[in-house]
Amino acid sequence: MGGKHYYCEYCDRSFKDEAGVRKKHLASIQHVKNRENHYRQFRDPKQILQEELAKKPCKRFLNNGECHFGHLCKFSHCPPYYIQQLQAAVAASEQAKHQRVYPEPEFIVKEFFDSALDPEELVEENLNPWPLSDEYKEFENSLPISMRPMTLKDFDSADFAEWGKQ
Repeated sequence: MGGKHYYCEYCDRSFKDEAGVRKKHLASIQHVKNRENHYRQFRDPKQILQEELAKKPCKRFLNNGECHFGHLCKFSHCPPYYIQQLQAAVAASEQAKHQRVYPEPEFIVKEFFDSALDPEELVEENLNPWPLSDEYKEFENSLPISMRPMTLKDFDSADFAEWGKQ
């Protein structure tokens, strides 16, 4: 396959990467159906349950186990045990919403300050709160000053002008 190709993950196929070809594919009925099928699996169980309870059971699907309309069928293809599972999941989700316990703000603030690092300890232990990423370590000495990691010792000898004064 020469030239650039576009691969559509929804349709599991590739084709020449030209704007017109790609636009035609993205507008095709099959692509739209495949894309919709993909995102259907991430819907909220409550939404699925409401949609399925509003539909009558599909006789063709119940009798044959198949329906040529698929997810576009106006009737429900969900067996009773699946509806029960959805109802249980929705009930558990609703119950969890009402039972959530949030920590008191004072506890959050105390935990933050108890776990905060003391800058003086960092200097004494020679720890660097701004480490250089692994991909740049081999070039550390040749990096421009603006990309070299700062240490807390760099701030000890710094002469900072007061804000607002020139």
